[in-house]
Amino acid sequence: MAHIFRKPRPQAGRLLIYLLVFVGAAAGLNAWIFSSGGAAWSRTLDNPPWSPPGVVIGGVWIALFALMAVSTLLVDRSDEAGRRRAARAGVIVWWAICVSWTWFYFGLQNVANGFTVTMIAFLFGLPVIWLALRANAAAAVLLLPLQGWLGFALALSWTTWRLNV
Repeated sequence: MAHIFRKPRPQAGRLLIYLLVFVGAAAGLNAWIFSSGGAAWSRTLDNPPWSPPGVVIGGVWIALFALMAVSTLLVDRSDEAGRRRAARAGVIVWWAICVSWTWFYFGLQNVANGFTVTMIAFLFGLPVIWLALRANAAAAVLLLPLQGWLGFALALSWTTWRLNV
């Protein structure tokens, strides 16, 4: 039997909103980094030889935030309201933690802050991926590259911090 009273599932409009917020923030933060002197400050730091250039890091974050937007849309399509709400809230908070890194690292020009926020984001991602999996398996899969990148970022931020103590 068709569920004629069921609320329609979110479609392209919601995806566009998520992309504008998630990716727009990343693009805006990249612009802020370069216009505020954060990029110039970071060039004064000693970095490990395996550190990617800043433009690559910024591009990766934009792609990862786009995956988060699509993941959130897939979570929204879950039939179970409790799982949907928990997973959506988890992804949004995780995104906010990741975005806050820019302020704590570049805004305060503090390498230790970068490591700390990266650690928090990495650890917070584990239960978020599990929540997303409970709501929609594909949504969880789309979050795995972010978790992998955060693992790499954790090693990079630790090494950068140690080189600049």
